[in-house]
Amino acid sequence: MPKPKDRASSKRVVFRKTPGGRNVRATKKAVKNTPHCAICGVELNATKYSRLLRKTEKRPERPFGGFLCHKCTERLIMYRTRVEQNDMKAEDVPLAFQRFL
Repeated sequence: MPKPKDRASSKRVVFRKTPGGRNVRATKKAVKNTPHCAICGVELNATKYSRLLRKTEKRPERPFGGFLCHKCTERLIMYRTRVEQNDMKAEDVPLAFQRFL
């Protein structure tokens, strides 16, 4: 039976062979997936994953940094200004962008 600290799903099970020839169950910290854009799903390159970095060092310091890609951020700002200037209605904005307005 594994120890309670090794039962977490965030741990990855790896089988290692000891110098004595036995196979031992070891656990590794699971590597997280790279972040993706919330609208188009493209991989975000500016964000880094490391347990050694602080939260502010992992994401870019711009609006929606670490959450949206630069193209979707640009389009969102464009839609937002058009709605504020009454050039466009909020209902005319694509559905994927409406939750960010």
